[in-house]
Amino acid sequence: MNVLFDPLLLSVLFSQLMFNLLIISLWNNDNLIKFHGVYQAEQKIHEGFVPRFGGLVMITTLIFISFHEDLFSEWNAPLQHILWCLSALIIVTFLEDIYNNILPLARLFFIFLSSVLVLTTGGYNLPVIDFPLISDVINHPWVLTILLTLALAAMVNAFNLIDGANGLLLTSFLFILACLHEMAGTVTDADWQHLIQMLVFICGIQLLFNFPKARIFAGDLGAYTFGFIIATLVILFFGKYPEFLTWQAILILFYPAWELVFTVIRRLVNNKNPLTADRYHLHQLIFTSLQKKMQHTVNANALTTVILLPVIGFAFIWMAVFNTMLDLRETWTGIALHLLLYLVVYYVAKKNND
Repeated sequence: MNVLFDPLLLSVLFSQLMFNLLIISLWNNDNLIKFHGVYQAEQKIHEGFVPRFGGLVMITTLIFISFHEDLFSEWNAPLQHILWCLSALIIVTFLEDIYNNILPLARLFFIFLSSVLVLTTGGYNLPVIDFPLISDVINHPWVLTILLTLALAAMVNAFNLIDGANGLLLTSFLFILACLHEMAGTVTDADWQHLIQMLVFICGIQLLFNFPKARIFAGDLGAYTFGFIIATLVILFFGKYPEFLTWQAILILFYPAWELVFTVIRRLVNNKNPLTADRYHLHQLIFTSLQKKMQHTVNANALTTVILLPVIGFAFIWMAVFNTMLDLRETWTGIALHLLLYLVVYYVAKKNND
């Protein structure tokens, strides 16, 4: 029987639906109104007070599923290990979603802690980085672990950066998972595909409450923890299947990764603190431009994600046109074109805001 039609799995996913509806219905309760105005960040582009507990719903659903041993026999232990490594970060980001007063450096510390734990205590095969001349150095176990720890921590922060417009983060998750699903199909790994399908279901259900109108946000808990899980799975997949070039991971993760790199470069060039929030991310520029022309902020917010779909889904489209197992030329051509697409869209959005 297909695991996706397992009665217990379906009941857990149905519970995810009900949990969302419960939070939304209780949000205006007298005991919760005091939290309505807590989140007032510089990068906020939505109106009103929307609960930020979608991540709690998602991670709770995943924890329940991880203990269903009949569904993902190969993945129960690794999934539980990843969640265990995330435990401190789950608590910290949940508190951030409630009170919005956790210091950025504290969050960064727990991100690094989780990254170190998952890469050093799981006994996983880590990917080999193909880099001319210095491959022997960077693939030394300790050097590789440090590099992957930095990359994993950076990706977690990158996912948080793109968590702005309605559905943008979850759509990004879905496209990355779709790439992994198709790659797993290439090597006929059904267990991997079942795991990815389960994560797609969780993100897809949450998207129903986040797009086109946001009734509940993933929050920091959703962005950090699911970003961590998905980035970790990318590392583990390329570690398990070295026949895929590791550079292909850059193509798959390009949009959030480049948003982070570009943000740091942009702020340094403008003599700004790289850790200080601003409103110059790509999705914010598009939203601001649309908001000037549209009466409804909700419509402008949702349309921002729609406009960004070619950027978000570029890697999936590229792999669909060519092959899930790209060679070096196809990979770097894809990365170069993805970069060009991002810069063109950014230039047009920035020009429309000047």
